[in-house]
Amino acid sequence: MLKYLTYISRQSHVITDKNLKELLRISRSNNSAIAVTGMLIYFQGSFIQYIEGREDNIDWLYNKISQDKRHQSITQISSGFSKERAFSDWSMAFKKLQSNEATAILGYKNLETEQLFDDEKKLEVHPALRLLNNYIRNL
Repeated sequence: MLKYLTYISRQSHVITDKNLKELLRISRSNNSAIAVTGMLIYFQGSFIQYIEGREDNIDWLYNKISQDKRHQSITQISSGFSKERAFSDWSMAFKKLQSNEATAILGYKNLETEQLFDDEKKLEVHPALRLLNNYIRNL
């Protein structure tokens, strides 16, 4: 069985496209070394990440991410176990999501990052999970 985990976080400082490319390069290399696959979505200064792999590797990686100074407001929104990988061909798939794309996927008029962190709504399916599921279905 594989463990999967999804979290959202806010960037703690401005991240340039060059920073994102370097982050992806390092993450892909590190993930390959420990057989972790997944996807990272960057949306208006927030990260939505899905990771999957052996339970001990996922727990170790999430702990490492939780201590990373580039993140703040880290919130785990789902975890569990699966027999198959959703992103078997990707050490780290990536999408820099634009507002109009989020609107088309979710049907929200104007998705703001604050909605991703809004615990008051108690949504049936978190918007971040809906975004990720859209990419999983379209692989």
